[in-house]
Amino acid sequence: MQVRSRAIGRVDSRVSSGGPIRVLRRVFTSKRVTRSVLVAGAAMSLFTAMAGLCTDAQAATGSFSYQRADTGGFTTIDNPPDHFCFILSGEALSVHNGTNSTAILYEDAECDPNQFLDAAQPGQTLSFGVRLPLSVRFG
Repeated sequence: MQVRSRAIGRVDSRVSSGGPIRVLRRVFTSKRVTRSVLVAGAAMSLFTAMAGLCTDAQAATGSFSYQRADTGGFTTIDNPPDHFCFILSGEALSVHNGTNSTAILYEDAECDPNQFLDAAQPGQTLSFGVRLPLSVRFG
């Protein structure tokens, strides 16, 4: 028995002891491959765009200020992004967290969790004595 394959237009004849076996062949034409690539590209673009929207929305609103131990002057950080480590130049004698996010303070300049010093809640002011913070992370 002859079976015509529509996908490739060839004639196959295969017979086994139990009778004819239909051979199904799946061939991707260039049109199908192009369509698959376009769909995959569109899905990847959508995923990337959504990931970009999520990261933009993760930022504290407001100002964080601290009094420098070296000069006595004040430094302010406005609308700091979450999960970014800020170095507090000159160390901090006191801090005021005027943001809507928790400010986590560290004794080192890398925001090392093993060097955790204190956490300033939104609206909170903290003063320090011997141990001074060198960095802060929000979120």
